[in-house]
Amino acid sequence: MGDLLRCAIYIRVSSDEQAKYGDSMRDQENRGKEYIDSHKDMILHDIYIDDGVSGQKLLREDFTRLMDDIRGGRIDRVIFTKLDRWFRSLRHYLNTQAILEEHKVAWTAIDQPYFDTATPHGRAFVAQSMMWAELEAQNDGIRVRDVFANKVKYGEAITGKVPKGYKIEDKHLVLSEEAPAIHDSIMYYLQTNSLSDTLRYMYNKHGIDTTIQNLKQSILQNTKYTGRYRGNDDYCPRLISDEDFGKIQDALTKNVRSSQRYDYIFSGLLVCGECGRKLIACHINVTSHRKSGAVYHYRYPAYECKHRRAHDKCPNGGEIREKRIEEYVISRLRSALEGMVASYTEKENVVSDNRAARAAIKKRMDRLKDLYLNEAISLDEYKLDRLKLEKQLESLPEVPQAPKDLSGARNLLNTNFEETYHQMSNQEKRRFWRDATAEIRISRSENRQRTFEIFLR
Repeated sequence: MGDLLRCAIYIRVSSDEQAKYGDSMRDQENRGKEYIDSHKDMILHDIYIDDGVSGQKLLREDFTRLMDDIRGGRIDRVIFTKLDRWFRSLRHYLNTQAILEEHKVAWTAIDQPYFDTATPHGRAFVAQSMMWAELEAQNDGIRVRDVFANKVKYGEAITGKVPKGYKIEDKHLVLSEEAPAIHDSIMYYLQTNSLSDTLRYMYNKHGIDTTIQNLKQSILQNTKYTGRYRGNDDYCPRLISDEDFGKIQDALTKNVRSSQRYDYIFSGLLVCGECGRKLIACHINVTSHRKSGAVYHYRYPAYECKHRRAHDKCPNGGEIREKRIEEYVISRLRSALEGMVASYTEKENVVSDNRAARAAIKKRMDRLKDLYLNEAISLDEYKLDRLKLEKQLESLPEVPQAPKDLSGARNLLNTNFEETYHQMSNQEKRRFWRDATAEIRISRSENRQRTFEIFLR
């Protein structure tokens, strides 16, 4: 047994088309087993299957499991039918080959016995073949994207899965009988800013049973409800306005799920002025001993810097009571609103040109891509940094911005909100601050005093 080669059969099928060419999962498995059975010095260790995954993707579930077994010294040989089952990306192939060589693991392509990674010429031949396989895969991807882009251009559905409230008629999305219920549910979320309450509302009033994840991703974040999809502004009938969709996205970024019974007023709105991270809800426990011997326990809602709590790397330490934040911001909201109205009124006809800023961000994205391709940064680092840059790019529209709508601020200034505020419930206060402010930054000065900065909507 010690001299037997422990073999792994690797199988990958990216689409139903492969079955037409005699390379289905069953076919790959059977031929792999027959190959091992025909060699007396081989024994099957395990079978690894990635179904419906492109060969250009490195992050494949069973491929990852296979590499873990290789690193663990449990495999001597990898068996697959063709090289393109293994990889269709030259860079990923070379990185993986280095790991195989480090652990003295060879591979065999049953249908391509002329590949021999044991010699320099053989490795060069494989690398050259991978280059052409990668080119073919990219061309296939371009052809598929072109077909999909053409369908989207003419408003045709490219998948049988449609958003709730729509159905397919003559290859196009149209509103279904469920559309009024979906619209009502979306408006309910816009009113309450609560995913869990909206979920219950959908089920109790309309009999729609879904999950919080589907509600958030498939409904509330789905641009098709605005009629837009992949650059086509008239892809399908609109269910909600652009303004409402924008408000929903803003509310979702501030939607903080909490198991606390107390309705924290500023959840999702507070930001640490020192490290830029969110402040999270907590509480302060106070014990009071009376002369009579009685002991009273008090629990006050508060907030603290998440980064400070987790890593102790932020100077903005200590909890800050919610009551103190309330007192500060309500006393300064009016002057902040008046200042914003005055500032925007002066430059009412001025619009911003973001072309230079967008060009600078795009250059940074190109440099980031070069760093990844040159292996100066990891894939995870590349994805994280690119996501940040994409968000910055989204915040800078290509067309000049229209003057800010100040009607909401002016309407609020015409009310006596300082008095009515204290008569509100916590949920009403929470909604009030979300409508009035974009975020509230809390810092700690050199003398350890708290400072507040209000950013209005």
